This record gives sequence, structure tokens and C-alpha cells, in this order.
Amino acid sequence: MKRIAWLFPLLVTAPLQAQKDPELVRAVRLAQEGSGDSARAITTRLLASVRDTDPKYAEVLYTAAIVAASPRDRRINYQRIAVEYTGSEWADDALLELAKLDYAGRDPAGTVRQIDRLLGDYPESPLRATAAYWGALAAFDVRDRDRACRWSEAGLGAVGDNVELRNQLEFQRERCLAMTREESTVVQPKPAPPAKGWTVQVAAVKTREEADTEVARIKRADMPTVVVQEGGWFKVRSGPFNTRERAAEAMAQLRKSLGGKPFLVAPK
Repeated sequence: MKRIAWLFPLLVTAPLQAQKDPELVRAVRLAQEGSGDSARAITTRLLASVRDTDPKYAEVLYTAAIVAASPRDRRINYQRIAVEYTGSEWADDALLELAKLDYAGRDPAGTVRQIDRLLGDYPESPLRATAAYWGALAAFDVRDRDRACRWSEAGLGAVGDNVELRNQLEFQRERCLAMTREESTVVQPKPAPPAKGWTVQVAAVKTREEADTEVARIKRADMPTVVVQEGGWFKVRSGPFNTRERAAEAMAQLRKSLGGKPFLVAPK
């Protein structure tokens, strides 16, 4: 996809390449020189004059996002491209910038979702190595190590001769290798015996990392926790409680605190 200047100062800058339309090139230049109002006047006029069915419209939207006055306006324009112009040459660019905005806004889970869509919907995108880096960074933050490692490897396979990006991806891969070595030297604890008493199941997840995240949520609600491994699942529960009535009270409290649909599990 075409790349133009990334002007949001909280994030990494991207190289500037010529736009197809000289007016859009001028808008970007004006914004870089501090004349944001003049830049936005150009994109506003073009958005009003170009039909929204014209392929050029997505390019104007992308430029409008770059020169936007606020992160909110920037996000709105990127989201329009990602939703309304999925077949345009700017769609994967918009998803990547949305991922960066989420990361800058301390929403790594949002970054993971954007990157997952980008790599899934646009597997041939020339942005896939950069996307894999941002995805791996965010996946580590949400403790999704498997995804972080997979994306690190995928990014290295697509990075080409970008030395700086390769170094960043190799650092993420080293994090994976270090964690794997550390886990291989740790004696795995025996599974905990079944909890005696009523419990409240909050979640059933596939990985220990996800289970730890759910346990932390329950603990923040000031409730006891237990994790039961059954059938390849980590079943995260609160309890045990001596009576069904006490478990029902805990279930109501968890629904209020955490949302979702926790349910009672009878003692075996």
C-alpha cells in the first residue's frame, strides 16, 4: 500500500512518498510545516468535491486522517477506510495506524485486534512485517505469548532489508526464546486437587496466561480464586464456598463487578 507521512508525534514516523494528487502532497507538506488549518482546508474541500464511490476518496480520507487536528478525528477517518473501503489500497494502512493509535492510548488489546484483522484480511500486504512488530509488542502486553511469538517469526519472514525493523522483531523473538528457556527449567507444579465446596465459574480459557488474567480480575473484586484444568481448558472459578447460598451471593457480586455470565458449579 502507498505510504505517506505519519504526523502523530507519539508514534513512529513513516517515510514520505509522493501522493497521486499534488493537492494531497501539498496538504501533507503544509501540516508538516505547522499550517494544519490550511492542510485541513484542502482535505475538507476535496472530501466535498470527490464522490464517495471514487477510488480517490479513500486516499483523501487517509490524508485527512494524517492532518487531523485531534486523535479522535484521526481515528474516525481511519475507521471509515477500514470499514467502508476494505478493497482500497489504503485499507491495510488505516488498520496499522488504528493499531498504533490503540497502543498509544494504552489499549494493547485493541492493537492486537487491529493487527489480527490486518494480517488475516491482507496477507500479501507490504506492511505485514511492521504490523507483526506492533502486534507482537501488544500481544506481550496482554500476556498472549503464543501470538507474540508467532507474529515475531512471521514479521522476520517478511521484513526484507529493513535493518531497524529486523532488529526490533529479533528483540521480540528473543523475548520468546528467553521465556521458553525459563519455563523449561521450572518444575511444573502438580495440578491442584479439586476444590471442595460450591464454586462460581467465571471463564474457561486455553492458556495459563489467559487464566492468570482472569484470576487477577477476580482478585481485584476481592474474591477467592481457584483454577481447575479439565479437558484441555483452564476453568477459572471463585471459591470454594461452604454453601450454595454463599456461592449464589458471590455469583451476583461477580456479575456486578466483572460482567459476563458466571455460573454455579456444584461440589463433586
